[in-house]
Amino acid sequence: MRVAIIDDVQHELDVTCALVQAHDNSAHMSTFSSGSDFLAQHLHSIPFDVILLDIEMPGLDGMETARKIREIDEEVIIVFTTRMAQYAVAGYEVDAASYLVKPISERSFALAWHKVIRILHSRKGASIAVDTTDGTVYLSTSEINYIEVRSHMSYYHTTHGVYRAWKSLSAVFRDLKNFDFIEVSRFAIVNMAKVSRFDAAEGDIDIQGDMVHVSRSKKHDVAQSLLDFHARA
Repeated sequence: MRVAIIDDVQHELDVTCALVQAHDNSAHMSTFSSGSDFLAQHLHSIPFDVILLDIEMPGLDGMETARKIREIDEEVIIVFTTRMAQYAVAGYEVDAASYLVKPISERSFALAWHKVIRILHSRKGASIAVDTTDGTVYLSTSEINYIEVRSHMSYYHTTHGVYRAWKSLSAVFRDLKNFDFIEVSRFAIVNMAKVSRFDAAEGDIDIQGDMVHVSRSKKHDVAQSLLDFHARA
């Protein structure tokens, strides 16, 4: 696993390094003293699986660094380290996987690290066969963003295109219910790992820039499922 640790306080950077080492002694770690330092070296691509990012840094702070990272890479896992827990709310904007409040305890780090591992494993996904209008294709569940039904046809929206299949949404859900997918209405199923934002007031879910509507009767269940998904360790 390739891990980047960004922190302007050397002692706190050392503590984070030690925690990573304790949980994965094979991890390849690179350290940076600022967000500007990191971005100067990785302007066009992010060669890391995980970034542990301090928020309170002089100059380019962690939140702005994360925004710039997301412009380059939408998949790298970001874990914030911070002395101010209220920053957790703002992290939805950059799809942060977790938050570690300093001083970081062994238990809180273990929970966050377990979530990181789970996300990495889930991205490998499982392969399902889909009989599309253009023939049978094999899709990784980790590549499916959401599925919607229109005029009795299911549309699989994936990271590399849209596939159409004459299949009911209930049948689609039977294939995917064990892979962190959830029904948000009679017309759509979403991959919870792909949700960037959920507007409970409007009933809309943002998935990779696409807005999917959540039916009124399912708002509460969807909100709880998303909370459970992101809190799961």
